[in-house]
Amino acid sequence: MNRFCARQLCLSAYDAIGFDLDHTLAKYNLINQLQLTYDSIIDYLVKVKGYPETMRSDLHTHKDFIAKGLFIDTERGNIIKISHSGKILRASHGTHMLPQDKLTSIYGDKLIWEHFNEARDTVRARCGEGKFAFWDNFFDVPGIIVCAQLIDYHDKQNNGPLDSYKSIIWESVPAALSHNYWFEYFGANKGYFFPGIKSRPEKYYRPCSDRLKQWLKDLKKLNKCVFLTTSSHIDFASLTASSVLGPDWKSYFDIIMSNARKPGFFRDNKPFLSLDGIKECDSVPYTDLKQHGVYSSGNHIDLEKFVTKLTGAETPKIVYFGDSLCSDAYPVKTMTNWDMVLVLEEMEAEGYHPEHEIQEKSYAEEESFVLSEIWGSFFYHPEEDPLHNRHMNTFWGELITKYCDIAIPSVEYIANLPLDHKFPCFVHEEDGNTDGFSPAKPKPLLNN
Repeated sequence: MNRFCARQLCLSAYDAIGFDLDHTLAKYNLINQLQLTYDSIIDYLVKVKGYPETMRSDLHTHKDFIAKGLFIDTERGNIIKISHSGKILRASHGTHMLPQDKLTSIYGDKLIWEHFNEARDTVRARCGEGKFAFWDNFFDVPGIIVCAQLIDYHDKQNNGPLDSYKSIIWESVPAALSHNYWFEYFGANKGYFFPGIKSRPEKYYRPCSDRLKQWLKDLKKLNKCVFLTTSSHIDFASLTASSVLGPDWKSYFDIIMSNARKPGFFRDNKPFLSLDGIKECDSVPYTDLKQHGVYSSGNHIDLEKFVTKLTGAETPKIVYFGDSLCSDAYPVKTMTNWDMVLVLEEMEAEGYHPEHEIQEKSYAEEESFVLSEIWGSFFYHPEEDPLHNRHMNTFWGELITKYCDIAIPSVEYIANLPLDHKFPCFVHEEDGNTDGFSPAKPKPLLNN
């Protein structure tokens, strides 16, 4: 039994329930989306940066290299997985895995990564004066494969390792992602990502079930404020939401915020902006925010005032669903008083105890892109568990315990349950605590 007081989360107790869009409410046909992202990065490198077309390959050949949350040491050209205490668990130079003796010769006998404290304390994907970066969502995780390919390419051209890969990395993959996701390119049908997804949305989006749609309607009937907060601009968000919820997608929400620029929505005090079509217009004070309104930008403080106005709750209790530890969970738990539900596909991919059966069945091929034998479990590294207590001991596992209240594999799962269902929460004070996984802990965290 935990020495800390166990806490439960119950949706019926909240005044407002908020959702991220991409990879939260909106589920993608993951393999197609990952391939499109990979191709769009390679297209940029070939057509803009002049790299050879031979760099391109079928993503299926690299699927075991895909893993969310890997760091890249941009000076050394090494890709690393780290523990909750900063120890380097596994690493590669480019696509080539590094043996233990090579790792210790680079990072010392204790294998503690020198940028760990900054990465843990800031949870920012691009930090450390450019000396490291990480990719924590499926929109950019193929970038880690391209980084590895670039390192291999330059090593071959140089007949050996370079003194630094920092400028090569930053001028290629992050630059490609910024180029391809530039908001104006959606309407202009430019870049190498948006034209593909616009031409065949049915190839990339997975429609929400009728059960989930009814669940959203039921939340509103109970006088809950149901809101959508997405970093996508309204044109891309409209394509996504209409593809998964239908042409009446706006009717599911009491207020919609696009271009929220998370984590800026939680950190900054940017005003809500009115929209004329897709054009951002005048700022809107919280007193003028309208139910069923669609806005751009905004901030959580004014949103809370809107919730108070709508529900009558003087200090509204709010819970938020999102998929990113970096732009959702961390700012929610450090900058607001909200509770946090993490939507985490790795839970289902890494499996459940046989007595727990989830209604929404995974696609086996997609799971093969989420799981990685090369990098191991997202949650757990057995060599770092001498007591065999099966607590989470990876960098990201520790952040789940610290910044999330519960974790679920999909919103579809929770829509199956009554609104007064009580979910056990993670115990934030206990390192690596696993109590908040629902419907069950991933298999690597179970005692055999």
